[in-house]
Amino acid sequence: MAQSTSRHGAPLGSRLRSARKVKGWSQQDLANRAGTTQAVIQKIENGKSLRPRNIEAIADALDVEAAWLMFGTGESAPMSKEAIEVARVWSELSESDRKAVRETILRLAKRN
Repeated sequence: MAQSTSRHGAPLGSRLRSARKVKGWSQQDLANRAGTTQAVIQKIENGKSLRPRNIEAIADALDVEAAWLMFGTGESAPMSKEAIEVARVWSELSESDRKAVRETILRLAKRN
């Protein structure tokens, strides 16, 4: 059975796996948090379950939007540990330092 893909080409299983790995969780960890079984998580990640009944609970456990998880629309996966660390430090910067960092990031992004 082919996996359902979003308009960006990533299938449900890939989005689920990616979001789970960002959290650093095993399939069993996610299953425990979502109130399901490891076998259900495995089936979704392997493309064997394209319309899981418990997608809302799984999305809630992962802190992502169910629409993103199912269809690749809406809010994306949770931030990586590195992005969270940068965001935490960002909040401690003065407004002038934030402006300088923002300008540097935008300049670097234009180079790439």
